[in-house]
Amino acid sequence: MVKWPFVSAVLLAVAVGACTSDAPIESSNGSAPPASTTTAAPLDTVDASTTTVPVELPVVFADPIDGLDEAQLERFLNGQFLFNEQWIPVGPTETANDGLGPLFNADSCVSCHLATGRRFVPPEGPLAEAGLVIRLAAGGADPVTNGPVPTTNYGDQLQDHGIGATEPEATAYTNYVVQTGSYPDGTPFELLWPTVNVRDRNYGELPGTTQLSARIGAQMIGMGLLEAIPDEAILAQADPADANGDGVSGRINMVWNPVTEQHELGRFGWKSNVTTLELQIAQAFHGDLGVTSTLLPEQNCAPTQTICDETPNGGTAEVSDERLGDIAFYLRTLGVPPARTEADAAATAGREHFTDFGCATCHTPSYTTAESVVPELSGRTIEPYTDLLLHDMGFDMADDRPDFDANGNEWRTPPLWGLGLIPVDDDRGLLHDGRARTIEEAILWHGGEGTPSRSRFMNASAAARAELLAFLESL
Repeated sequence: MVKWPFVSAVLLAVAVGACTSDAPIESSNGSAPPASTTTAAPLDTVDASTTTVPVELPVVFADPIDGLDEAQLERFLNGQFLFNEQWIPVGPTETANDGLGPLFNADSCVSCHLATGRRFVPPEGPLAEAGLVIRLAAGGADPVTNGPVPTTNYGDQLQDHGIGATEPEATAYTNYVVQTGSYPDGTPFELLWPTVNVRDRNYGELPGTTQLSARIGAQMIGMGLLEAIPDEAILAQADPADANGDGVSGRINMVWNPVTEQHELGRFGWKSNVTTLELQIAQAFHGDLGVTSTLLPEQNCAPTQTICDETPNGGTAEVSDERLGDIAFYLRTLGVPPARTEADAAATAGREHFTDFGCATCHTPSYTTAESVVPELSGRTIEPYTDLLLHDMGFDMADDRPDFDANGNEWRTPPLWGLGLIPVDDDRGLLHDGRARTIEEAILWHGGEGTPSRSRFMNASAAARAELLAFLESL
């Protein structure tokens, strides 16, 4: 991997710089917390893992893939600058970065993906900064797209900021409940069960049947490599009827592509609910920043909201195709830090446990990439540790919000590369809503198809558990 320290330095500098009352609608991701639990202290008072991180975040998650030429590196830097650029409302003087809002969650990409990594779970109380968004659905499926049906007065995502006199849609509040347990050998553990409620709603009532799903911003490394995994390699792993009887029935998510106007294999997003990298970026601009593009040209206002007609905007493509393309190139060529498994005997032993416990059944270790629009991504052997398929993760992790073919219990297997380099000064914010503060907690949340692997982990010796965690820390 070619080191490009100037890239990291630029990213760090920019990232640091960027950086009416009614009864609440509540959601606990589709499930009620156990009655025997007690209210948790704010997350910043809960001890996090003490594992040492060998490299700082802005260094390991900011470098390009190796093999790029000078022109490509220049485009990478330009895309990185745009990823960190702060968007502003439309004003009297036209600028390339105006068009924010009128409703939004963040004013830059980096607001939700600090240093192209992830944001961490906020403390209890109102969501004070970007990074955790609340997806909404009215229930049922759209007859054409098979996608979630937006709510009539709040759309499909809760925006907690507004431009000028524009009222934010509402405020989301988070709460955590402590769930305690112990391993068969008596070692105790503690999990945080998240609850989200929506208050201060300014555009009318949300029906009690509204489906809410908290989603945290994920890290962005290796997206071009995931994109280059052949469709047939993903399809070959799907086993929707569990024909081999191993208890794992991974499914693909066939997702509506508004550009091609047809259903295609999804591979991006927490539920594999996005088909292409460009569309993933356009959807983030649209939903998180309220910025339009040629892919999603309509302003991000719910059908009953009149604020879009009353607020100046930058037109049907507030982010140009060129700028969106440069961001896509940046994310497509954002590299993955090398694993460090062989340097540690415990990690080497943990790799065997990873297979023996059944983790590799869903977290597929390696692929060879197919032809990519960036030739340097083609024909590479990669180790992302994901099958990009949907898996039923059980009642405790369910959000009960279907997303195309994904039901409320299903989530995409997240890639594990770079897992051990996520800083531990803050909670690591793992899983779709960031509830897991550590890798160990993430394992213990596995239910549904993940139950056998979790059981093997729990029933293993303390030494074997430590070795598995050492392997995961080495990725």
